[in-house]
Amino acid sequence: MAMRDPDDTLVVLFRHQAFENPAKSTEAGRPIFDDLEVCEIRAPGSKDVKIFKATDVTRWVDDPVTRQQRQETYAERFRYQYQQFKRDLVQTKSGTPLEHVPFLSDARRAELRAQNVYTVEQLAAIEGSELKNLGPSGREFKNQAVAFIADSMASAPNKQLLLELEALKARNAILEEDFQHKKSREEAEEGEFAGMEAEELRDYIKTHAGQEPIGAKNMNRKTLIRMAMSVRPAKVA
Repeated sequence: MAMRDPDDTLVVLFRHQAFENPAKSTEAGRPIFDDLEVCEIRAPGSKDVKIFKATDVTRWVDDPVTRQQRQETYAERFRYQYQQFKRDLVQTKSGTPLEHVPFLSDARRAELRAQNVYTVEQLAAIEGSELKNLGPSGREFKNQAVAFIADSMASAPNKQLLLELEALKARNAILEEDFQHKKSREEAEEGEFAGMEAEELRDYIKTHAGQEPIGAKNMNRKTLIRMAMSVRPAKVA
């Protein structure tokens, strides 16, 4: 008896899921979401639902044409379910979901979704008979959507600047922390010479070595400290 394909026992569903697009959101000054195809996988007897992007690689398979191994996506692995999903496909959306605008109530958002309006960009673009279908408040909501987008675009440069300033602050904080660590480490290594200036170090070397080293005036501080350590008297137990 042939072995049954384990995939045959899985419950597989393809659908759309909104993912925020950080680059678009930063540019627009408001949250922008892209609808992506995802694959939901449920195993019999398990309450877990695993979700992957349809284009994610699930495994390596042998290509019957090239006879080479290639990567297989979830859309390819579960092609029957994916084809069913594509036949009923509604045009994907990209934009700011209605949940992110303040001028709509939950009830109004539900009504708009029932009329296939899912994003503020779609609401702002409605004209003609479709606008009339939204009811008496349709024009008002459209105008508010247009104003929301305009305000977001106007504030986008400021939001981008704030992000850059926050990144700069974080970078400076890291540099300052690194500097303090380095300073503490150097002070620990320099010991009793940590607070001494170059002139003091030269005097110390001259006192304990009997003469000032040739070229001492041109030596950097680290070199002077090493020389001072080399002539430092041994501690008496």
